[in-house]
Amino acid sequence: MSSPEVLRIMLVDDRPENLKSLKKLLDRPDLEILTADSGNEALGMMLDHDLALVLLDVQMPEMNGFEVAELMRRNVRTREIPIIFVTAINKERRHIFSGYEAGAVDYIFKPVDPFIIRSKVNVFLEIKRNHLVRARLVSELNHANNRLQEISDRKSDFLSAASHELRTPLTVIKEYTSLVLEEIVGPLNEEQKSCLNSSLRNCNRLASLVNDLLDLDSIESGYSHLKRELVDLGGVVENIRRDFAKQLKNGGQIFQVDLADDLPPVLGDAGMLTQVLVNLVGNACKFTPAGGTIAIRAEIQESAIRVAVLDNGPGISQLDQARVFEKFSQLNRRAGPGAQGTGLGLPISQKIIWLHGGCLELESEEGVGSTFHFRLPIYDATEHAQAFVSDGTTAEGSSIEHWTLVHLRPGLAGHDLPEDLEKEIDRLFRLGEDRSTQVRVDGEARMLVLLRTDRRGTASFLARLENHLENRQDDGFFLRYAVQNLDMESNDSLPMDFSGLTYHQLGRSLAEVRSEQ
Repeated sequence: MSSPEVLRIMLVDDRPENLKSLKKLLDRPDLEILTADSGNEALGMMLDHDLALVLLDVQMPEMNGFEVAELMRRNVRTREIPIIFVTAINKERRHIFSGYEAGAVDYIFKPVDPFIIRSKVNVFLEIKRNHLVRARLVSELNHANNRLQEISDRKSDFLSAASHELRTPLTVIKEYTSLVLEEIVGPLNEEQKSCLNSSLRNCNRLASLVNDLLDLDSIESGYSHLKRELVDLGGVVENIRRDFAKQLKNGGQIFQVDLADDLPPVLGDAGMLTQVLVNLVGNACKFTPAGGTIAIRAEIQESAIRVAVLDNGPGISQLDQARVFEKFSQLNRRAGPGAQGTGLGLPISQKIIWLHGGCLELESEEGVGSTFHFRLPIYDATEHAQAFVSDGTTAEGSSIEHWTLVHLRPGLAGHDLPEDLEKEIDRLFRLGEDRSTQVRVDGEARMLVLLRTDRRGTASFLARLENHLENRQDDGFFLRYAVQNLDMESNDSLPMDFSGLTYHQLGRSLAEVRSEQ
């Protein structure tokens, strides 16, 4: 075992004989003992040394121990050093309280008991060692984290560059392979067609792998911009049914859709949820034999919707279930007609559902089939607003103090927002982190605008918006606004209650806008 780190303590007393006896009493190999015979000398030495403890005499000429302690507490360099007063003064409570108010952590009364003083010094030395260990661990963790971030950034840069370099030749290879396969440049025999079909399939697989790698890296590095809003699951599922119709027909598979009656909308990112369902249905198509059934089901469970993709294919073994969400994991199901995948679809899907606050789970039995399922929250305007702020302010590179949330609503009751208003507002943004979304509160369409700026930048945005609305020349249409300055260290200012907001008509002076904030 390595020897303990040498720590320093300081003894302060105006009597040399007291310093000598205390030093002899506390002397040990892992301890360096500094001495000072006055308060001024002690304060000067403290600035040059990292001390674990100061044993301070109270009764000293020129500057007593209480005064030294008070000056120590005023200096950043010395305020955290623990102080034990070593004193011969009486033990009245008022004297002891004076010492604690000055910054003492303990008292030792003369004549000194060797056992007591050694024990108390040992306690503070152990505290100091633990503090040093924690500081080293924090430093090492920060260094490791910085190194990991550097490696992650390099990996992302490499993947981005590699994808660009791969996509261009892949596109050329696919195009020329397709030209030859379609016999545009001349007739082919069956063996030649078979070879070219194999080449084209592998080109498509390589392109899929490149896209999956980029998707996964984007999600893991935080560069994937989640935007949760109102999503109609029925519409998403219908699009998937239409997209897979030809593939299902060619595979001889049956596709079923079982959605609960009056299924409410959910809160989610429509594009990412589509990607998850495409991955799950695509996997089911690969592993379900002809005549098998693939189904998407959605049912209400309390305040959420449970979404499931089922198949009655060969199922997944217990061994494969344990590693099904691992990157590049290839399942041992081979009964289906589909091509081998990249092994990244399920890890990507799992991370997307995790970003939505849920978990992608698997239930499977060999010879019976498999079910992948997850839960999504039923749409709620307040939760939408909270998710909108969270998604925007936690994206990679978006850590900043100043964020502002602008609430917009029609100026007159019963009016609706123009269909193109969100796109037009997006054109007014100055930074890439700015974003907008529409919410429905009590049946009324409203718009939330998240700005990476402070009061002045918000006033500038509102001025640009006002000027834009004047140029629209919509008869009778105007907006009202409310502004929230978000404290990113606390959730207290997040939009919990739309009814508690005070709206003002857009078109007032910028001075008034600034004063309200």
